[in-house]
Amino acid sequence: MKLPRFIRLPEYNKFEYKPIYYNERKEALEQKIKKYKDQKEAVEKGDYKPEFKGKFKSSYRREITKKQKKAANLRFLILLVFFGSVAYLILQKTEVISYMFDVLLSG
Repeated sequence: MKLPRFIRLPEYNKFEYKPIYYNERKEALEQKIKKYKDQKEAVEKGDYKPEFKGKFKSSYRREITKKQKKAANLRFLILLVFFGSVAYLILQKTEVISYMFDVLLSG
């Protein structure tokens, strides 16, 4: 049977740290080697389908959408300025507008 203690001594933490060295270049090289070995095996079997076909198409689509977004934003800004100036002129020249309506309705 244990007796209760009034003073507690700290327990020491035991760590089992094993440092891991990560070489990014080595990992990338191993992935490339594995990829090309798999491609070589696929070519020998006759199941090889090149990857560049889809990659070129998708990157081209992304580039078009970026250009389209820039053009759309510029177009929107131009239209906003144009319609804003037209609205300003309409609000400032209400007398001219009323005269134009009188001419159209009387004619």
